[in-house]
Amino acid sequence: METKIKTTTMLLMVFLALKVQAQDQLTLADAIGITLQENHDIQIAQLDTVVSSNNATAGNAGLLPSIYAVGGYNYSENNTEIEFAAFDGSGDTQSIRADFAETEEISASVNVEYTLFDGLGGHHRLKLLKNSNKATALQTRYRIENTVLNTTFFYLNVATQQANLVIAQEQLDISNERLQRAESQFNFGAGNRTTVLNAEVAVKNDSAALRQNQLRYKTAQAELNAFMGRSPKIGFSVDEEVDFYPFIDKEQLEAKVLENNARLKLSQQGLEISESELSIAKAERYPKVLLHGGYSYFDQTNEANLLLSQQLDGWNVGVGVRLNIFDGSRVNRKIQNAQIRIDQEKLRIDQTELQVVKDFENTYTEYEQALNDLNIERSNLKTFEQNFERNQIDFRNGQITNTQLREAQLDLTSAKTRIVTATYTVKQKEAELLQLTGAMLKLE
Repeated sequence: METKIKTTTMLLMVFLALKVQAQDQLTLADAIGITLQENHDIQIAQLDTVVSSNNATAGNAGLLPSIYAVGGYNYSENNTEIEFAAFDGSGDTQSIRADFAETEEISASVNVEYTLFDGLGGHHRLKLLKNSNKATALQTRYRIENTVLNTTFFYLNVATQQANLVIAQEQLDISNERLQRAESQFNFGAGNRTTVLNAEVAVKNDSAALRQNQLRYKTAQAELNAFMGRSPKIGFSVDEEVDFYPFIDKEQLEAKVLENNARLKLSQQGLEISESELSIAKAERYPKVLLHGGYSYFDQTNEANLLLSQQLDGWNVGVGVRLNIFDGSRVNRKIQNAQIRIDQEKLRIDQTELQVVKDFENTYTEYEQALNDLNIERSNLKTFEQNFERNQIDFRNGQITNTQLREAQLDLTSAKTRIVTATYTVKQKEAELLQLTGAMLKLE
């Protein structure tokens, strides 16, 4: 029975190893590329940026002249009777009657309107549109950064579970080897049944741990697949090779945070938008000077009129002025509210800066701690490996018990797992620092 369990476990191990090797390898760059291509929120945000860019034009701000053409044709047929006084002053009247008299009118004109002066309102409207476009681009950038960051987290989780799966397989291999040795010694009368049972328990525990690692690995794959926007059933492996980013010193990093952080720049852009809104509101206090002109054509024929036909055409030009004398203090309220929004945006900038600096301090501390943990665990690994090798020799010589050997094995496994955890924690904190410094989308 024990041999059957051991053989089935080994076959399962070979099958799992071959399955992992047969899967396509997915790099982090591949995962990010797929996510950015398939993510609907990103596509919507990018289209918002295009719309905002299209709106940030001089014409949309009212700085360009408005040229339009108007034309029309009217036809009517009426029974008409007209009575009018005689031109000789006699007081007599004359009348004209026409049945089914036709009247036709044709008109056409080309008109131009241009704002000569509006208190520089058009200039400030254009500035507002450009600032709004910058804000939309920053929002899109921030959304993309978060998407890249979350993709990185999901990818690193897969890498962690994949590495842990390899460790679990190695642990089961060691336990199977120990079970084989215990059975051989027992069969030749050099061991006891308790040792065999302890080895069997270790194999079963390690098999259960392997199955749990396999489940976590598949779950992590499905989560990454779903986030990338593709079928959770697609199998793949990830690259476990880790290259750390060469960060500069903390002070320079913090300076980059204050200079490039998307959240902070977005709040600063909000202040510029509010300042433009205040300028637009103040411009309404000034008179508005309009220039208008054009060319018009008019042609009329009338069967029931003294004036049977009339045709007009020619140019016209004029200047108009509009000054708002009283509007119920509407403009004053707009100016007051715009000033309040400026004060609010200044407070938001201070608040955002404090939050961003706090996030940077915490993340950098966690990054340093993870890096320190990794270095310690790497230096400790050799000790755990030597300890396990020595315990194996002592166990074969009968100097320690099976329980002591098992403890050394578990200690080595825990050390390897801690290295995996520390390694990918460093990479995770690196990604967070890259986002905070605004460098996440600038890497080549």
